[in-house]
Amino acid sequence: MSNYKILVKITGSIAAYKSAVLISRLVQNGCEVKTVVSDYALRFVGATTFEALTGNPVYTDSFAPRQVMSHIDLVKWADLTIVCPATANTINKMANGIADNLLTSLFLAHDFSKPYLVAPAMNTLMYNHPTTQESLSKLSGWGIQVLPVAKGYLACGDTGSGKLLEPEDIYQYIMNALNVNLFTGNPKKILITSGGTRENIDDIRYISNVSTGKTGAALADHFLATKHILTFIHSKDSAQPKNSCNKIAYTSFNDLNEAIKQCLAADSYDLVIHLAAVSDYYPAYVSADNTSYDLPLTKKLDSRTEIINISFKKHGKIVNHIKTYSRNKQLLLVAFKLTNGAEESERIHAIRQLFDNSGADLVVSNDFSDRTGKGIQTNFKLYNRQLKATTCQDVKDLFQELQNNITPAP
Repeated sequence: MSNYKILVKITGSIAAYKSAVLISRLVQNGCEVKTVVSDYALRFVGATTFEALTGNPVYTDSFAPRQVMSHIDLVKWADLTIVCPATANTINKMANGIADNLLTSLFLAHDFSKPYLVAPAMNTLMYNHPTTQESLSKLSGWGIQVLPVAKGYLACGDTGSGKLLEPEDIYQYIMNALNVNLFTGNPKKILITSGGTRENIDDIRYISNVSTGKTGAALADHFLATKHILTFIHSKDSAQPKNSCNKIAYTSFNDLNEAIKQCLAADSYDLVIHLAAVSDYYPAYVSADNTSYDLPLTKKLDSRTEIINISFKKHGKIVNHIKTYSRNKQLLLVAFKLTNGAEESERIHAIRQLFDNSGADLVVSNDFSDRTGKGIQTNFKLYNRQLKATTCQDVKDLFQELQNNITPAP
């Protein structure tokens, strides 16, 4: 049982009846709930329903007697705020700073150290409208958690996206957000490595891999949105987080290894997420015209040569040394294991070896065949040391599972 204080804002959607089911679920599990209800919402569900469910008065009017400061007082009172259902009208007002009623005025007074959730509900065309999508993106960029919508039969008779999630699903999002907030109340120092290494052959040629760094950048933005202190070590041409943080660029295996070593020696990090794609081999020397040269060359390799042979040597595994580099001997390490068309037994064997050799606390497994055209990996599996796995469909799911598996310090 919890004793969280939840502020539920209800806007004028026919799905408003689902908010009553959600409120009942919250109250039954020990939450104290207060409601702010728009005038249009009251045309769908009466104030008496919400008052009976919560045991608290319903807030509707910014100028009601003894409630003139409710737009400030309710923000201070709530541990979490959710707009459920959130209409296109309210979403677009929030994103553009319009405060023409109590519900939107409360958003302008929101304390961003506390979680704020938005559960959209509307017709498919309204949901897909560029204005609405831009507003949802803007809200997400501000750290607001925008819940997904369901697909199905809509009240207007259409079928498509825009349907409000079921109350039980929304309840789980609320509980997860509160757990995240407990974690963010004690910000952690996090180091993320991202992108791919590049090993030079000569001064203009190199060997690398297909890593874009988009997954690392997306994870970084999620952690930054929840107020963690982040260092982002990235390859020079890879994607970077939109939010501000300490960024360190690298090129080669040696650059990356040195950057990690220096960071972990200089400061006490709580968590390292190592998802940089590190070269397993590097070009050691080249043979051309019966002559061998050590690599990398300091000038351009002569392109008139018909046949060249490049010999490669094996790199060590940076991930196996991360915990030994760390000042904090309680460091949590999340490692990534990429395969390509591997059988399940092969994946498990590789993951078990990674746990054994690196001392990782969690391992994320993904397969190259799951990569989308946009470069973001999907269908992650997060393994603990007992090799129990949780399936994560996208980066947001992965972030949530990582948060759920990180234990806050006392």
